[in-house]
Amino acid sequence: MSSPVSTLPHPDAIRTVLALVHSGLTRVESSLTHLSETDDAILAPMLSAVLPGSGKRLRPALALLIGRMSAATADADALNQMAVGVELLHTASLVHDDIVDESDTRHGGATLYARVGNALAVLVGDYLFSQAAQACVATGNLHVVRLFAETLGAMAQGQIDDANRVLGGRHSWEALSRERYYRTIGGKTASLFVLACQGTGLLTGLDAPQVNALRVYGENLGLAFQVFDDILDFTATEAELGKPVGSDLRQGTITLPVILMRDVADGRFRAAFETEDVDLQVRLVQESGAIPLALSEAETLVARARAALLELPAGVERDALDALAAYVTHRTQ
Repeated sequence: MSSPVSTLPHPDAIRTVLALVHSGLTRVESSLTHLSETDDAILAPMLSAVLPGSGKRLRPALALLIGRMSAATADADALNQMAVGVELLHTASLVHDDIVDESDTRHGGATLYARVGNALAVLVGDYLFSQAAQACVATGNLHVVRLFAETLGAMAQGQIDDANRVLGGRHSWEALSRERYYRTIGGKTASLFVLACQGTGLLTGLDAPQVNALRVYGENLGLAFQVFDDILDFTATEAELGKPVGSDLRQGTITLPVILMRDVADGRFRAAFETEDVDLQVRLVQESGAIPLALSEAETLVARARAALLELPAGVERDALDALAAYVTHRTQ
């Protein structure tokens, strides 16, 4: 069974999705801005630094797009709460990730952690998690609330697993498996895509096979998205990344290209990782053949995501979801 054939060019996929849900995203943006306009003089500027106008809003856009697929008109307020909750959860996770990674920059700008320090950034992340929970409860759908709780658990487990990817000796770079890597990114990244896709399917009353198809789509889209991000860390330019090439490796984080390089480079791998020459390690990843192998895995995930869409109603929404999946491995950032 082949995947849906999309007429949308890959580079326009995200713009097409955003255009289809423009009015909904405008409302989401208004909700996020309103949340940042608190009377708390300490909290307000920190929320304004991470909420309004930041990011592509891909996850809430997915929720809004899927909300258009239901035969019955989805409740606009509940759908807005779903989209806002997903984006707040995503933003909270980024704030906490930057704290754990002690990261000073994200997409070329200073992180909240760099601006206000560890203690305040942790509290802001916690506040955003609480607001995300309130938004999901406001959908009024117990199945969505349950999925939200499961997503929080998956994200926490992913963060714990991620700590085990950090280079701390031979046990990390020599023993970490592909399976452990995928479990980690499944929790940290893919679970949010599942929440946006499957959660909205539950909210809008799609039937069980369609809701499951959205789960499969979201999971594989999210995994492919992260795998390709990890590839870009070695193949994109510093200007495109907004950070140094090989930044994850420089921070000691093991990703799929490094795992695959370990499996093809043999003695050269061991020699490089028993030194502190990170530039050598980055070059070895780039030259070892690991990048094409990782790209092949990302393409397989994309194919699974696109195949799942066949269970969904044909139309511009399904075409847009298909084009978005195809675009994941053709982007530059």
